[in-house]
Amino acid sequence: MRRLAHNPCALIRHDIARQSDVKKVLIIGSGGIGRRHLKGYGQTGRASLAIVEPDSGRRAEAAALFGITEAYANIADAPLSHFDLAVICAPANFHVPLMQRCAEAGLAFMVEKPLSVTMEGVDKALDVVRRNKVEARVGYIRRVAEEVIALRNQIVAGKIGTLRLAYLNASQEFPKYRPDFQQTYYARPEMGGGAILDAASHLFDMLIWIMGKPTDVSCMSDRLVLTDTDTEDTCLVCIRFASGAMANVTINQFQKPNIATFEFIGTAGNLMINHSALKFADDDSGIWKEDHNYMQGLVPVEAHQARFKMQANAMLDAIEGKPCWLATLDEARDNLRVALAAKQSWLEKRIIGL
Repeated sequence: MRRLAHNPCALIRHDIARQSDVKKVLIIGSGGIGRRHLKGYGQTGRASLAIVEPDSGRRAEAAALFGITEAYANIADAPLSHFDLAVICAPANFHVPLMQRCAEAGLAFMVEKPLSVTMEGVDKALDVVRRNKVEARVGYIRRVAEEVIALRNQIVAGKIGTLRLAYLNASQEFPKYRPDFQQTYYARPEMGGGAILDAASHLFDMLIWIMGKPTDVSCMSDRLVLTDTDTEDTCLVCIRFASGAMANVTINQFQKPNIATFEFIGTAGNLMINHSALKFADDDSGIWKEDHNYMQGLVPVEAHQARFKMQANAMLDAIEGKPCWLATLDEARDNLRVALAAKQSWLEKRIIGL
């Protein structure tokens, strides 16, 4: 694995863009995540924005909020050849046909996570991307988080010896943060909702980026507390990797404390992320020798939105041929296979080989 710049901003910050560098970016979908991208790309100073949004009320609202003068009701109406980049923010069950349409037009794109909700059509779409040599990435936002980049760099540098095990727990009272969750895609498994595809896939991406190719998956999952949804609110997923290393991913979306702890265990020490703080220990004293908070003094909500600007700059760099470590389609395909195997494992009560 190649080490990355310790500070992602060192490579992806562009405070002043020349007018000739401005790219035409088409945001497909202007719901909650689409608006994060509209704001993020707008803040780069490197993008001229247009939207595709089938809902007329939402389309008008987004156009007014972000000063959009070019808005389409359907992707078929948008002249794709006029754009430099598309950002696919539609529900996950629409990702594959939208990816294929962009790829057939030779249009670079970033698609939101997860890649899809089934494997149907995924490989065909990826083949079109490869054949047309289209730059394409997937929007796993932790790829630009400074603490995650620092963690990965230190593991690559051998700070904890050989990585053998990881425990990841991301649990919170989800309805507090999305009180409308029962009316959104989250409540519907066919749209990519639930703890596995919507939440755990972020952690699967982190593991794939750091630990490599997954080979085996087992899982227990259920809807333990949340009501009026058809999706699981809890999952316990175990993954084995080609290296022989193992990981456990735990998610519940009803507990009161907001927990985000990611511990990576090697033969010479442990590294742990606790929210945005990165810690290191290599003895049994119970004391972490290093503890650096990458969001110290920042407002968490504002810091999270700032990552969308960082991600936008990274994607704009990618289409200019510059280094980019956003998730690839092949990595996201592995991620989707893990998620689907987790669901299959619980249904069939067995370990699933990938």
